[in-house]
Amino acid sequence: MNVKVSNKVSKSVKSTIIKITAKKLSEKLLKQKEAGYSLTELTLIVLVVGILAAIATPGWLAFTNNYRLRTSTDRIYQAMFTARRNAMRDKTAWQASFQETTNIFGQPVIRYALHKPAIAPKDLPTSSWKYLEPGIEIDDNGTNDKGNYETTLRIVKPDTNTVTKNKTDPIYRALFNYKGCPVYNPTNQCTQTSLQAKGRIAIKHQNQDKPKRCVIISTLLGAMRTGQDHEKAEKSTGKYCY
Repeated sequence: MNVKVSNKVSKSVKSTIIKITAKKLSEKLLKQKEAGYSLTELTLIVLVVGILAAIATPGWLAFTNNYRLRTSTDRIYQAMFTARRNAMRDKTAWQASFQETTNIFGQPVIRYALHKPAIAPKDLPTSSWKYLEPGIEIDDNGTNDKGNYETTLRIVKPDTNTVTKNKTDPIYRALFNYKGCPVYNPTNQCTQTSLQAKGRIAIKHQNQDKPKRCVIISTLLGAMRTGQDHEKAEKSTGKYCY
């Protein structure tokens, strides 16, 4: 009988000790949770995050800018390719028109439209224009150190679609005749074209002079290719983007 009583007392004591220990441990953890981080710990965390952000930001911006540049180059190529294809399909001249403008945030942005040359760019409905990536601009502000412009597509007047040398708010045109040849006038035959009719358009990011990318009409039959910046100018053209 005494042994049974002793065992009950022992179990009761153990249970009481476990409960007290668990309660104290719970209260300790709760106090630590409520205490949070110290000022020193918070300062260290903020410092580490700031350092990581400073390291990552330039790389991320460069990646974003290059992505926008590549995407815009591809879309310019597709626009010119589609204009040439439409000309061969419809057996009549088509053109791709490119104009640099600004978006609502004041960033440069290139818009483009595909249309028949009988319709002047100014007369195109707003829905005809599509926009490239923001921050991308046409490289046409000056010549390179070889004295050549990287962008050589013909400039046309917005209201008449006739060729001009006036670079005030220019519209650049890639014009293809019914056989897909780059031409000066819509009715010109492939045999009437010239080397100047080939042309190219170079683009860059507004915050980076380099790298540049370009779309080039490389043959008198209308073949096209994309290019990028090089350290040395191409001997035959004096251009750095090829």
